[in-house]
Amino acid sequence: MVRDVLVFTPVKRLEAATVAALMGLVWPGALTLLMQRDNPTGVGIADHLYQYQRGRETFLSGAWDAMLVVESDIVPPKDGLMRLAGVMDRKEAGVAYGCYMLRADQDRPVVNVFEAYGPGASNQGESLAVRGLWGEAVAQGVVDCSGGGLGFTLIAREVLEAHPFEIPRGETWTWCDHYWTRDVFRAGWRMVADTGVQCGHICPDGTLLRV
Repeated sequence: MVRDVLVFTPVKRLEAATVAALMGLVWPGALTLLMQRDNPTGVGIADHLYQYQRGRETFLSGAWDAMLVVESDIVPPKDGLMRLAGVMDRKEAGVAYGCYMLRADQDRPVVNVFEAYGPGASNQGESLAVRGLWGEAVAQGVVDCSGGGLGFTLIAREVLEAHPFEIPRGETWTWCDHYWTRDVFRAGWRMVADTGVQCGHICPDGTLLRV
């Protein structure tokens, strides 16, 4: 059962609305906030990896049950942690996702959560929005998924113990959470999303995207 949570925010462009949302999270148990703001290389992908590695190291050095990732341009609802923790406990999931629109796809709304093709599927699915499944997923509420962006995501301790954040040698084209999510999926952990946990995603120009 999730009782003691480390909230981890890897900081690149820290938004005031994100800070306010972090301070407003409702949680009856122990809650620790970690803002990791080192960006030592000046290279986005490398700094992103470094930050997630530092966050994981800090988490594993303590006794927290789960780590809630809240990226620094995400605005989660006040009850987001409560809902994800409840879903994780009920569904015996290793990872529970909140939902938001990806910034790169403003002209064609694409949510961060990937479709789960079904038991035994060897491949991760596409965003629930790509094949028009988002409306059905919202109606269902909680859905199994095959991963997605980590903007607002609760990760169980045993999953972080088993899976480090890393980028395979020679593969430097995308962010480390892509590879981490793929590894967790391939290892067979249950991954779920609560489509009612709908977060804002702030663009560099200040535009707030909503799913």
